[in-house]
Amino acid sequence: MMPGQYTVYGADPSYFTRKVEAAFRYMRINHAARPKSPDVSARLEARSGTHLIPVVETPEGWVIHDSTYIIELLDARFPAHTVIPKTPFQYIACRLMDDWIDEWFTRAALHLRWIDDADAAICARKIAMDMGGGTHDRPLTPAEEESVSATAAFVMPWGRRAMTVMGAGPEYQEGLRTEFGEFLRQCAALVGKDGGLFGRRLSMADLGLLGAMKAHFAADDYARNFVQGEAPAILDWTDRAWERRDEGEGWLADDALPEGLGGLLTLMRGGFCQYMAANRSALEAGEKSSWFTIANGQEVRMITRKPVEDTRLATQAAIAALPAADRAKVREWLGDHGILAVYEE
Repeated sequence: MMPGQYTVYGADPSYFTRKVEAAFRYMRINHAARPKSPDVSARLEARSGTHLIPVVETPEGWVIHDSTYIIELLDARFPAHTVIPKTPFQYIACRLMDDWIDEWFTRAALHLRWIDDADAAICARKIAMDMGGGTHDRPLTPAEEESVSATAAFVMPWGRRAMTVMGAGPEYQEGLRTEFGEFLRQCAALVGKDGGLFGRRLSMADLGLLGAMKAHFAADDYARNFVQGEAPAILDWTDRAWERRDEGEGWLADDALPEGLGGLLTLMRGGFCQYMAANRSALEAGEKSSWFTIANGQEVRMITRKPVEDTRLATQAAIAALPAADRAKVREWLGDHGILAVYEE
């Protein structure tokens, strides 16, 4: 365990900032959460090599990014508060869910945040308060207001563009909302009032869902109204899970997977797996976007994204690194659910 305090730099309305913050909170790790405001952004970007958020500054002065990598590092440093199962089925299932929540449901977050004009303007200002040097403790000075307003004016069209290139515009509304609503209902049934996907203990995948809910789906009025209509129980779970701290809860015994996980894997196969395959092909061909058909028969166009391929390769490597007997069983399980092919070369 590394002594000292970690600092999470990001923004409260950020999907991945809240995921990382959820991990620090649940794992009982000494940390501070601060906005990546103009006074620190240049230093952090020079050190981390990215403009993305969050970044975490470690006690020894490292500045690192990528929410999954950050949580993997914390899990290695604080094994008493692990959030990554170590048994083969739960470990790979946790990685699959984490990949899916991180790389696919950002579509739903972008759609529900930017599709409504009035709520989009409110969300742009919320983001700008953190990124533009605002403060929630007192009225803004004229200079702060100018900075926040300028940042919001940039964020609004950026959000709308991101929604479009991520296949989350109004033309995809029906299929996107149907899938996301079903995902939330199934998750709510699996986690119950205050559990996780793989037992009473919260996993990295649960923290991804919690971060997404806390930043977007339970925070933005338009998105929250959607969730309230589809799966209100997940809002109650979000409130409870955000306040939880590791009390030594366990995973399901004997590397068991929860009943009902198959339904989630079916949803994953019908959307995210189609995107991963198309994205990989587009990257290999040097194309800027990919076309693929999801389970409801709708053709979707999305921007080509290397991080999605990096995620696929990381999970592929995790499967390959399992002991031979475990690897064979996990591959058979993935094959039974129609998911193995997307992780094969």
